[in-house]
Amino acid sequence: MSDPPSLTSEAMILDTTASLSHSISRWSDKGICEQPAVVIVPETEQDILAAIDYARENALQVLPAGGGHGSFVDIGSETLYLDLKKFKQIQVNEASQTAKVGGGVVTGELIKALTDKGFYTTWTNSNGVGVVGSILGGGNPTMCGLHGMMIDQVLSVRLITADGRTMEVSSSSTGDELALFHAIRGAGLGLGVIISLDMKIFPMENLRLSAGCVWVRKLIFPGREIEFAANVFDKLQPPTSETTVSLVFARAPPTAPNPGAAMIVLTVTYYGPFDEAEAAVPILFEKDIVDKAIVAQTASAPLAKLNDGLAHFDVHGGFKDIQSAAMTKVSVNSIMASFDNWLDFTAQYKDATRTTLVLSSFNPEKQIEISKTQEGKAQYFDHRERGFQVLILSWSGTTTSELAATGFAKEIKNLFRQDSAASEPPRTLVNNIAPDTKLEEFFPEEKIEELKRLTRVWDPMGLFWRPWA
Repeated sequence: MSDPPSLTSEAMILDTTASLSHSISRWSDKGICEQPAVVIVPETEQDILAAIDYARENALQVLPAGGGHGSFVDIGSETLYLDLKKFKQIQVNEASQTAKVGGGVVTGELIKALTDKGFYTTWTNSNGVGVVGSILGGGNPTMCGLHGMMIDQVLSVRLITADGRTMEVSSSSTGDELALFHAIRGAGLGLGVIISLDMKIFPMENLRLSAGCVWVRKLIFPGREIEFAANVFDKLQPPTSETTVSLVFARAPPTAPNPGAAMIVLTVTYYGPFDEAEAAVPILFEKDIVDKAIVAQTASAPLAKLNDGLAHFDVHGGFKDIQSAAMTKVSVNSIMASFDNWLDFTAQYKDATRTTLVLSSFNPEKQIEISKTQEGKAQYFDHRERGFQVLILSWSGTTTSELAATGFAKEIKNLFRQDSAASEPPRTLVNNIAPDTKLEEFFPEEKIEELKRLTRVWDPMGLFWRPWA
């Protein structure tokens, strides 16, 4: 291997002979097979160009990293790990209602920058996830019932290609550059190094929040009430465009009165005035439902702090993975069966008791509206009409339970998909890819062929890591 590339004085080449945690910090240890050949933390675009040249000269594969949440990404001895953590640019343009977001920005940083100035956009429900990485793999956000996906807010992208070109692509681009822009939004993994992107933002006043806070109603049921909780979830469908509903299976933490007990957490979040929120879900205040719950509470949270309650999921390390499936409908029987499967799995694998199952729903009308536009049709997201998503967040302490978790997640996805019509192809997000997932689970045939063509155009030698050949 040749000498390290010539970088600016602020850039770093980390020592990969030291412990892995010293050179790379990832949300999950899954997929880290060996130490990478080199870890570079670029300071400038010129540093990135030098890293790409170095990778080409030494037959290495470039892996750009933002938030480090890609548990599906394999790292090995032929990897050049390009850590973009210094690309933290966030420029808010209040006049144009846009924001420029650097390739290393994570969700929590974007939320603070926007809400400090009275704005918001669509974002994921984890503060630690990279904004760019989310968009490249689909961008499934909160508030999708109001504004659609994260990919729908992207106006332009600045990137460096495999042949060392720096370019800006947008909806005003033409030819293969326009095709590249479309693909980046939902299938952009491995098509270049994203330096920054411009996003649409929205005034917070448009949400008409009470005292600047989001309304949240939470009911916690004991495991024995799974059928009752599943029926309540079913009665909340379909939610309004301002509402998201989630049903979570989790075990009580060690500090709880009954540690390890199975809990069913039903949460409704409403992005609007509190009086409208209560009117939208009156069922959650009915006496027979409240009496069944261990906890029944109404709370409010500033929009800027809404993700903070999930911070315990953002910690790095351990064997974690996320699998998901999107559906147009969900039955009470499937909810009950999935609970039984989850209960059995977390009982059998004691080091995987933090494994959590989340079933969520939103109103898909806005998504369907977007799917009928020229922009929506061009993007790489094919299941906007599906208002339900099941997410399996597995968290294991050993490789044995990690392997079992992969099979468990597949069982859960197949179980929920049984509710759908035979003509409805399985769909999931690219960012939730599993080792045996085929491209047909993400995109229709014509998009797959176009994606393969774009790969040949923009990275014919396979310089960048991607989850498919």
